[in-house]
Amino acid sequence: MDAETGGAGSPGGALRAVRHILHATDPGLVRLVGAAHTVGAICLSLAVLWALGFATPFLVAAGSSALVWSMVLTGPREAEQAVTHALGLPAALLSATAAVLLAPYPVVSGAVFVALLFVTVYVRRYGPRGTALGMNAFQMYFVMQFVPLPADQLPQLWAALAVAFGCGAFVRFVLLRTSPDRSFVRLRRSVRACLGDVAEALAASAVLGDGGGAGTRDRYRAGRTTPLRRRLRRLHTCALMLQDSVEACAVPEVAARVRTRMTETDVRAERLVVMLLRAGQDAGTSTEDFAHHLHLPGPGTRTGGAPAGADSLAARLRALPETLARGGTPAPPPVPADPVAAVADAHQALTDFEQAAAGLREAFRWSPGAPTEPAEAPAPHASPAVPAVPPASAPPAADHPEPEPEPGGLRRPTTRAAVQVACGAALATVGGQLISADHWYWAVLACWMVFFNTSSTGEIALKGSRRVAGTLVGALVGLFVASALAGHPWPAFVLTLICVFGMAYTAALSYTAATFFITLMIALLSDLLGSYTDGLLLVRIAETAFGVLCGVVAAVVVLPRATGQRTDALLADALRALADAVTATARRLASPLADPSPDGPVRAAHTADRRVEELVRSLTPLVHPVAPHRSRRRTSLYVQGLLETCAYHARVLAVEAGRGAPGSWSGSPARVLLEERARTLAVRLEELAEGRADGQPSPAGGAPGAGTPTPDEARVLLHLRRMDDDVGAIAEALPRAARKPWDRAAPAGRPGRQPP
Repeated sequence: MDAETGGAGSPGGALRAVRHILHATDPGLVRLVGAAHTVGAICLSLAVLWALGFATPFLVAAGSSALVWSMVLTGPREAEQAVTHALGLPAALLSATAAVLLAPYPVVSGAVFVALLFVTVYVRRYGPRGTALGMNAFQMYFVMQFVPLPADQLPQLWAALAVAFGCGAFVRFVLLRTSPDRSFVRLRRSVRACLGDVAEALAASAVLGDGGGAGTRDRYRAGRTTPLRRRLRRLHTCALMLQDSVEACAVPEVAARVRTRMTETDVRAERLVVMLLRAGQDAGTSTEDFAHHLHLPGPGTRTGGAPAGADSLAARLRALPETLARGGTPAPPPVPADPVAAVADAHQALTDFEQAAAGLREAFRWSPGAPTEPAEAPAPHASPAVPAVPPASAPPAADHPEPEPEPGGLRRPTTRAAVQVACGAALATVGGQLISADHWYWAVLACWMVFFNTSSTGEIALKGSRRVAGTLVGALVGLFVASALAGHPWPAFVLTLICVFGMAYTAALSYTAATFFITLMIALLSDLLGSYTDGLLLVRIAETAFGVLCGVVAAVVVLPRATGQRTDALLADALRALADAVTATARRLASPLADPSPDGPVRAAHTADRRVEELVRSLTPLVHPVAPHRSRRRTSLYVQGLLETCAYHARVLAVEAGRGAPGSWSGSPARVLLEERARTLAVRLEELAEGRADGQPSPAGGAPGAGTPTPDEARVLLHLRRMDDDVGAIAEALPRAARKPWDRAAPAGRPGRQPP
């Protein structure tokens, strides 16, 4: 969105290109900053300790502490992170001291190790702080298993750990400080980069270049528009993260404005792509699938030749990157005479996207915490405010059942996982000793790690397979790298730091890649410490595979929680969040007594997006290409696509609700129809969440007394209707309450897919 100067071949242009890529692929530079914190803390700790003359074992202990602590220390605000950091040092000292004192008693030490694993997982119930402190305590106990120290050297160990924590605090809170304001600024740059990428992809896509819908459809199915879909996904991810972060760094008025503008820009970008795909059809081609689920248009007869107005639309698309970079509010260009209806819609969608991007740019001018302007007036095309009506006319809030109390005892998720980890770790300890008495802890570590950030048996098995794959590849590469760098300590040390950076950078992106860097780092460290042998990496592979096997066995045998149970719970949460979003939109449109800020529906739609996103992550074991149940995989993909489309409709409805004053429908004859459709849709979503809904669509007719809606009102009603159709399709795809979840195949003729 910002104009750039300098050619791509110049150093400045290359630097800007790299920065653009980083912002576009790493929203807010979260992974990059996290990796920089980790590497910076390690390097500073090792440099200070080396200058003070500490021996190698203390360097290893301090470096390991800085590595793990930098990765697990999280929190929404700096003050919370500082408190957690202050608590981390005592936890590390106690754990390291216990490991050193219990080292002469292997049976007791092993029992304490397993108990510490239980506590580490159990304290996850206390949020990020409990997770960080538990991880830190476990890591120090684990490190002291292969860095044995006599008890008389404990004071030196305490000093080394204190230095490591002090250096970590300096890097995080001074040298590479990450305040909410700075995070927000980086997210703004990422949004701009993603918008620029979307514009460039649209300019290069030539969607209408061959003049026919069949060509467009074939290119889409062949994957030629996949970069565009990927860039839209990145933009949506940035939008969600920006809405999450703006609350902590802006006054409410600015936060509401940014959230609303960001959601509108996200929606307009998606709608533009959909309208372009629709415009690629012939004028008489049916768009039934598109109208129902934002699916690609169905097959039609190609008559040849570009539709009327397509050339001017293609010219506008080619100029889109420059238009966004120039900024300002673009004036709607003249639309050619007698265009095909779909092309005219695409022209309007492109204009809406340009105006939304300009509005977002204007909202970004207000830095976090700056004084705000007076409230914005309604957009020129918004419906005028109308006299007040009694509050009884507003749709009622979604009637949620009373939330069930959190399960206690062994039914609590953290307790169940802690028991599973303890059982698996005990088995891994015994078996790991049989494989290698010197490196048995690798099996325990592998068993424990497969339970970290997982909640079902399927997720544990999938993460375990990724850990084994990353370890295997890392061992194969490590065999050659360690041999090539033998006797060259400084290149090996630099490559070790690169591995640390790669592990921290890819941890949230690919667990396989992170495990690869960990294994390669172990090979390099062993070479630096003089303990590398030809069979070391083979032992690493065997211990890791056995530890993963122990974790999977514990997850299946001890208090198992099937993947379907978790997905059922998350599906119910997502459906209820969608019901809340629909109700918030209808309440604002129908009642002038509703919250005057357009932020309410946007917040509700954002919550629904997050719930759907969480469900999609939990479905990963079911939709994996090697998932054994093929029909369940098809059903899961189909329902996932429908839910993401419903979330898209919820965002559109939130944007439409924010365009006018509260109660803008209260004097409209179509208000009755709005209330009827919103109430019916919310009830169907609630029933589906409880397993009581069927696949019958809601009546298509209008409510008694409903008049002819205006174009703006018709658009809202249309999205409500399409969302209702999607809910009916979900009800058809899912089994009845008495059957197991996700067992039915998707209905024939309705292939599941995600919206563009």
